[in-house]
Amino acid sequence: MRNIFVLMMGLALLLPTSFVIAQEKPKSETKDSADTLAAELKELRQNDQVVVFYLHMNRRCMTCNKLEAYSKEAIESGFAEQLKDSSVVFRIENFEQEGNEHFVKEYQLYSQSLILSRQHDGKETEWKNLDKIWKLVGNKEEFISYVQTEVANFIKPQVDE
Repeated sequence: MRNIFVLMMGLALLLPTSFVIAQEKPKSETKDSADTLAAELKELRQNDQVVVFYLHMNRRCMTCNKLEAYSKEAIESGFAEQLKDSSVVFRIENFEQEGNEHFVKEYQLYSQSLILSRQHDGKETEWKNLDKIWKLVGNKEEFISYVQTEVANFIKPQVDE
């Protein structure tokens, strides 16, 4: 009888320890799997980016220069963190320059334009021409607000995935 009592006491002491160990393990596994998932998402997003192209011609007037300056300001002031991690890239290109003719065909360009290009693994998957920049160039605040809203909406699906 005494042996049974000692055995029961021993089990009573071991059982809570086993329970605590069993409870701690899932927390660790959950943290590890969450970390793994976060790392996988980060890697996936590193392959995705939005390139904002300000595309211009050889001849540039005062308005064309203003379009470029306002576009640059809108992107730099609204997406500093994304520019830093390269999920958003701002590029200025002359589409009349040799080697850049493809922009005219790809985006059906006829004048200066601001193009948003979603890219995955360096390949374009979607694009959008922000065609209201010409109408808004006379109002800097509206111009910047328009560009920032359009870019934020364009990158949103990338962030939500």
